[in-house]
Amino acid sequence: MIKILNLIALAGIAFGIGTILQPWWDGGFRTGFFATIIFTVFHIVTSHMGKPEAE
Repeated sequence: MIKILNLIALAGIAFGIGTILQPWWDGGFRTGFFATIIFTVFHIVTSHMGKPEAE
């Protein structure tokens, strides 16, 4: 389940960067910026949700 969430986060980051770089939509930079920030935070959270460490 964590792998799927992590892949969704990476796809969202790619979507955000692609939206920032597209030249056709004026609001794309703002939307892409916020999407990239949100999915980056989501990726950080999901990458830290691993198996608990053995003591």
